[in-house]
Amino acid sequence: MSPAPGTSTASAGRLGLLRIRDFRKVFLAQSISVFGDGITPVALTFAVLGLTGSATDLGLVLAAQSLPLAALALVGGVWADRLPRAALMVASDLIRAAVQIIAASLLLTGAAQIWQLALLAAVHGAAEAFFRPAAGAILPQIVPAERLQQANALMGLSDNFGWMVGPAVAGTLVAVIGSGGAIAVDGATFLVSAAFLATLRVPAISRSAAVRSFLGELRDGWREVKSRTWLWVMLLRACLVLCIVVAPFQVLGPLGLLEQGHTAAAWGWIQAVFSAGMLFGAALALRYKPRRPMVVVSLTGTTAVAAPLTLALGGGAFELGVVYGVRGIAIGLLVAVWNTTLQTEIRGEALGRVTAWDWMSSLALWPAGLAVAGPLAQAFGVTAVCWASAGLGLAASVWVLFVKDVWRLRPVSALLPAAAAGGSPPPAAPPRD
Repeated sequence: MSPAPGTSTASAGRLGLLRIRDFRKVFLAQSISVFGDGITPVALTFAVLGLTGSATDLGLVLAAQSLPLAALALVGGVWADRLPRAALMVASDLIRAAVQIIAASLLLTGAAQIWQLALLAAVHGAAEAFFRPAAGAILPQIVPAERLQQANALMGLSDNFGWMVGPAVAGTLVAVIGSGGAIAVDGATFLVSAAFLATLRVPAISRSAAVRSFLGELRDGWREVKSRTWLWVMLLRACLVLCIVVAPFQVLGPLGLLEQGHTAAAWGWIQAVFSAGMLFGAALALRYKPRRPMVVVSLTGTTAVAAPLTLALGGGAFELGVVYGVRGIAIGLLVAVWNTTLQTEIRGEALGRVTAWDWMSSLALWPAGLAVAGPLAQAFGVTAVCWASAGLGLAASVWVLFVKDVWRLRPVSALLPAAAAGGSPPPAAPPRD
């Protein structure tokens, strides 16, 4: 990958990346919209519980957003490699703004029903399916290649700050202006984000071959994935852990806290502590570049099992907050290392499709994890399900450490010290079997 036109390595300081016009606009757009994103899960969770009090309904509404996101991610990936990525991101922001404003209106007027919230969540997920691949692939077009991990770390700082502040104020917003008012704030942040992204000047995608049919390009994206053993095993690992551990805990966590007598504010603050931890992890990624990136991703990802294990052992809000803080540090580092590895190992013209496979595989079983958590908790109890989640999740996480290619993968910067030191940007890495 080559440096983005109009940029230079003179942006030597890590924060100097914000001097790059287009990166600064993407950074600001994300900073604002993620603040709203951090509010909505808390507001929506307690809106659903307030309407019916059903854990099953909560799981279904949360799953409704994930299903189209997983189903359409590959479609979004193809179009992210065909169309201007900034334009796709703007369109997605506008659609999601409309969805959140409609949901807020229904809740504020007392007309909301579960099926309506689920339908709106599905539209939201469909729009997000086109945003995520474009957002994941646009960074190498606007940032010099040798600064990608720093750029990803800064984006992580922005992302995590929003997820720290958003949930922290969500409980207060729900109490003061209701769940509908809180969700309306999220809708407004999408509009501001779209305004920033609409002014981007991103260079066209350089393609080595003519545009093929949709199915042909879809197959090309899969070939990019399966030609790299480290990549497809890590995608499978993420799919399993997210389904077994992370998704169910979005239901089990609030249920367990409610059983202990806590309110929405406790769950909101725990999410905020997690994001605060991710801030530290992203800051760590500004300096730390692991020599075995996939081993680091595997080990940091394994911390997901700590949350259900803590609840199973009888831990309350304080203990969960401590665990979420530590886990946040691990995930903040994981995200920066993972994104940088994809952006340096995958050809720019195929990055949207590979990013789509990343999102699709991560979310493929996420709706199932959400949907079954409530019924299982009602049948066997929150504690028993947390024990099962932690045990199975640990096995699903560590098996990749027995795959040789996970250990063999080295970052381009480790192989080319001159590039890591700020010299010429590294060439695209060849496929790894």
